[in-house]
Amino acid sequence: MFNSLSARFALLGVAVVGFILVLRKLYPKPYPGIPYNEASAKRLTGDILELAPIIQETNEFSEALFTVTTQKLGTPIAQLLFPGIRKPLIILEDAREIEDIIVRRSKEFDRAPMAIDIFGPMFPRASLAQFTTPELKAQKRLWADVMNTEFLRKVAAPNIHKSTCELLELWRLKASTVFKDRAFNVLDDFKNAALDAIWVAVVGEEPGTTRYEIQKLRSQLDGNGTTLDNNNNDNAARPIGSFLKEQVAYLSNTIARNSNSPSPRLAQKLETYTPRYRRFRRTVSGEMRRAMKKAVDRYQSLEVSRLGDDAGIDKCAMDLVLRRQILQAKKAGVAPSDPTQDEAILDEMFVMLVGGHDSTANTLSWFVRYMESHPSVQSELRSILQTSFPTIHLPCLPSASEILSASIPYLDATIEELVRLSGTAKANLRQALVDTHILGCPVPKGAEVFMNYHINRPTPSAAAAAAEKRRGDGRGVGLEGPAGRDLGTFQPRRWIVVDEDGTGRERFDGYALPSLAFGGGFRGCFGRFLISFLHFFCRWVG
Repeated sequence: MFNSLSARFALLGVAVVGFILVLRKLYPKPYPGIPYNEASAKRLTGDILELAPIIQETNEFSEALFTVTTQKLGTPIAQLLFPGIRKPLIILEDAREIEDIIVRRSKEFDRAPMAIDIFGPMFPRASLAQFTTPELKAQKRLWADVMNTEFLRKVAAPNIHKSTCELLELWRLKASTVFKDRAFNVLDDFKNAALDAIWVAVVGEEPGTTRYEIQKLRSQLDGNGTTLDNNNNDNAARPIGSFLKEQVAYLSNTIARNSNSPSPRLAQKLETYTPRYRRFRRTVSGEMRRAMKKAVDRYQSLEVSRLGDDAGIDKCAMDLVLRRQILQAKKAGVAPSDPTQDEAILDEMFVMLVGGHDSTANTLSWFVRYMESHPSVQSELRSILQTSFPTIHLPCLPSASEILSASIPYLDATIEELVRLSGTAKANLRQALVDTHILGCPVPKGAEVFMNYHINRPTPSAAAAAAEKRRGDGRGVGLEGPAGRDLGTFQPRRWIVVDEDGTGRERFDGYALPSLAFGGGFRGCFGRFLISFLHFFCRWVG
């Protein structure tokens, strides 16, 4: 009897000890040396208990992360604690340190698995869905010149000019007929114009989205509204842009929805098996492959010397990449591969189309919003533009070449301020490849770092200010200077400096603040190419 009771108590003791050990395993395990919420470390849910209601209330995932960590603790670096089955997420809100990581510390940090999980299932060969490898570097080099100033000047500018002219034509028609003196929503118009400009810049063919809207409105005003109606019986009259718009909207909404799911990778993977996703790939890939075949047929007949000459050959970004591939094959004496089966090219074009379309349209909408809420900025910008183009009077517009040759510091400053505050890219993720340090805090190999790209408030804590002053990097006075004051307000003049030569000449200073919206370094986003669209649109729309 005694032995039986002893055995039972022993088993109970083992069970209790085992339960305690398992329970301890489930508690958050903070990284040493990095600030965190001490109360969160003492509960199984970590910071999730505070995080969930903020996300539900604001629908802002990234901002919620900063709210419960760096903003709550008043430090530029902190960690978000999860239950013990997952490692903490390091949160960073120091703009200069972030700039240093993405531009100069690529050997220490690479793209994080969490970021790849979002795009990898749908676009596995796109550069933003890959870790850094020699193959990825070769792929990036192949596309590098689409962000080149000369490429933008010769290829993109005329197409952006045309898209903007059509947008203004549509607005004049709406303002003079349907809406007269009333305001109207322009977000869809921006999306159409952005799709027109980006598709022709990437693929080389005009989708005709805005032109179709003009024709449809004119037809309705003439009493013939049914002739151009968007219905299934009249698909032949619709341009390719109207179909592309539906596909791009579907994918943008899908990615946004799945990004907020508990398992983005699983949600994205399951989406790829749906008939709706297959229709998207079939429609957009079909148009891309058709344009590719035409470009290849044009280049195959050219000699090597002609293929190596950039002048006047390329009509779009796709042309530039295909020409280089064919040139490399001809120099090597081998038959070029079939680019229509090259998933790396197709995936890269998909990402440029979807990402560029959405971010450009949203940023342009913010431009209208800021001009409306800051009439003094609008008035100053309009006055400067009129002075810069004294011989141009509405409804005439300056040509693409006239705009490209004009130096307008205040416009450049307005665009930079617009991109800074609109939050085109609010955050990004990196993973530590080695044991390293951030702001003096130890960061172990494998740790993921969530970085704030949205510079709309001061960096938390006096320690961050001291770190800023210690940086003698020659990249502007920065966040501690005049440009860093009132970061939550729209002030283009924070980017303007006056030459000290006594002339009083104003100059745009692109280094006044860190510029993080499109990343930097090897991982720099194609947004550097797309931001040029904003310059063209705003010169005319402003």
